Amino acid sequence: MRFDKFTTKLQQALADAQSLALGNDNGFVEPQHLLASLLSQEDGGTASLLARAGGNVPALKAATDQRIARLPKVKGEGGELSGWRGVG
Repeated sequence: MRFDKFTTKLQQALADAQSLALGNDNGFVEPQHLLASLLSQEDGGTASLLARAGGNVPALKAATDQRIARLPKVKGEGGELSGWRGVG
């Protein structure tokens, strides 16, 4: 996967997803991390598109946060991720 070919917004969302996974002690970046980062972009279009399509964005954010909280945690030192799961 060539990250340099992605838009700046997607590159930022992927970086934010990785940070979110690290911050939650998850061993992999999961699709839930990417969705959460896309929904939280203030000047991104994901949340506004979903809202215009009739989606309940606050409920989706809450459900995504709950899913992330239930992901397996990695204990120990190092702060490294094993990789991306389900993305790409």
